Amino acid sequence: MIIVLTADSKITGRDMHKILIPVDGSIHSMKALRIAADLAAKYQGRLYICHVLLRGKDANDLMALDISNQFDKPLHQILNKAISANLGPAPDKILHKIGQIILDHFAEKASSHDIAFETLDILDGKPADEILKMQEEIEAGTIVMGARGVTHSESSTFGSVSQEIFNRANCTCISVK
Repeated sequence: MIIVLTADSKITGRDMHKILIPVDGSIHSMKALRIAADLAAKYQGRLYICHVLLRGKDANDLMALDISNQFDKPLHQILNKAISANLGPAPDKILHKIGQIILDHFAEKASSHDIAFETLDILDGKPADEILKMQEEIEAGTIVMGARGVTHSESSTFGSVSQEIFNRANCTCISVK
């Protein structure tokens, strides 16, 4: 686990009252949920689970998600046909369906932790921008997210989205690997 803190470099209980957790179906976001849930339980906080559409991802990328075992048979068939036909980026309808599966899965996992949580509407836009807008909107004191998402970037310690968020955020950021 890597923790990136604000200039104050001190986490307080106040920071943990509202915890935003962006999820993308990756194993890192699954680990981030567990840590965010532990923090919420310790500080009587509330989790806000969000997902930004996986724009630009093709069927191969979507089938490679750690959460793909949650896809129903018709969705698997659609994605496998798209892989065979090399159709390029997945259409909005598929991205929204997968986004809802991801949110539902993470909500189910959060409910097993006996903590307060809320799933937010699916976001659409540049991931870092959307996550930071949501952080400001709900006034979250902390963002907990996976260090690497579905891009599996090897070029830096953090994935490009998490690195951008940590550079721009006005709150405590915790990166989970």
